[in-house]
Amino acid sequence: MSDLGAMIESIGNDLTVNQTNIFNNEMIGSVAMYSVIRHLGSLSTAKAMLILPIAFHNQIVSYIGRANTEVKSIEQLLIRKPDLLANFNGRFYSLLEVSVNCIAILAALKFVSISSEGTINIIKDKNFIPSSEKKLIGSRASRIINSASQIARLFDDNVENLYLQLRVKL
Repeated sequence: MSDLGAMIESIGNDLTVNQTNIFNNEMIGSVAMYSVIRHLGSLSTAKAMLILPIAFHNQIVSYIGRANTEVKSIEQLLIRKPDLLANFNGRFYSLLEVSVNCIAILAALKFVSISSEGTINIIKDKNFIPSSEKKLIGSRASRIINSASQIARLFDDNVENLYLQLRVKL
């Protein structure tokens, strides 16, 4: 058994919370993470950790997903809608494990590779799931996929500045 397989089995054996909720988060998280990274081609691991706290926040996805809304950066989002990022540090840490698991899942499925420098690169440039129809994947996943290009634009800054603007306490 590979190291990843052993890690996944170990995590599965240690679950004490609702397993449906965990798999749902990691499945949607993998879809969200792949959809965003696909628009960028590659991304540092540090930036990838910021994807789920944004993609899993329904108000952010709704706001940036509107046809009449154009947000080009985290700074612009902070100026326009500071309330959407007010609790980002808490969301970041509550989703940190899920983010790491999503990267591991995508790497194990050979959709992404991780370089020795920590850069995540797309291997297969195709849709992670074959359809984005709401009735097949659910409205939440569909909204996240449809907003992935706008979410990707938010990462067009250096990683130190992103963490500073989002007030992530390391």
